Amino acid sequence: MRLGIIDIGSNSIKLLVAETGSPLAVNYQTTWETRISEGIGKEQPRLAEEPMERGVKAVQSLIEEARQFQPERWCLVATSAVRDAANRDEFVGKIRAATGLDLNILSGEQEAAYIAWGISTDPALEAYPEFCLADLGGGSLELIHIKNRNIVDKRSYPLGAVRLSEQCLADPARPMRSAEMRRIALTVRDAIRESGFRFPSNTGILAGTGGGLNVARAIRAGWLGQSPEQAGNSISLTYLRYLFLELAAMTLRERTAVPQLPEARADIMPTALVALITVAEMAGASSYIHSMHNLRYGIAASMLQGQTIETIAS
Repeated sequence: MRLGIIDIGSNSIKLLVAETGSPLAVNYQTTWETRISEGIGKEQPRLAEEPMERGVKAVQSLIEEARQFQPERWCLVATSAVRDAANRDEFVGKIRAATGLDLNILSGEQEAAYIAWGISTDPALEAYPEFCLADLGGGSLELIHIKNRNIVDKRSYPLGAVRLSEQCLADPARPMRSAEMRRIALTVRDAIRESGFRFPSNTGILAGTGGGLNVARAIRAGWLGQSPEQAGNSISLTYLRYLFLELAAMTLRERTAVPQLPEARADIMPTALVALITVAEMAGASSYIHSMHNLRYGIAASMLQGQTIETIAS
């Protein structure tokens, strides 16, 4: 069976076309930067009309783009930005009207579980019996402790790069101030500590997924004159700290000129780096093993094994 999976995230909308394989045969994947989550940092967030329309058009285009691969089944899911929006039903209705497909809104627990399932399909992590996974999106951060391919603990926090930027930055167009950096780090650190999540004490392995690490890896590869695959999947904490200092000192306009840094992520990249650095420090890890096998891979793998996607109540 061949599946089409569309993951509507806070900052981007991703397409994966995959079928049964070992461990998962990928036919095609791509990402559209849409930022449907404008205003997610507010106390009572709502999806604005223009971002919703951008999201609907992106989903329509991705479905059309995938037709050449002839998916037999489709699954559309949404995460933090839609989950937390007071008018999420309106967006669900727009997607259904435009595509004829239902949009499944995942709870934080479901999101973390599917991310864990996705990372289990990455051959690069098969050699590690125990590790912690950090998935940083635009609206949320998921932390998952995995041992012997089983989930020991999983948590979802409202600590995505878009949400933190809206809450902690006075003006994302100017260089980040030290006080703002400290506020972001403290927000992340306090939320994780208060939740009671415990990083594995006997391993320094920290796997990472999400747009922030994707971009960090691409920038490093560009500096080296290599492709991301050639540059490898290990991203050191030392490099992340250096990249943060470089980008945080720039204005937004200067960041948009950085090769391999998408214009749509230039405003939130310093915030994403602070969050990633803080998590690595708390985990006692010196680097991330970067993986592309996150939410959409987990959904594909689960559906190919006969599982069904459940939604939270409207």
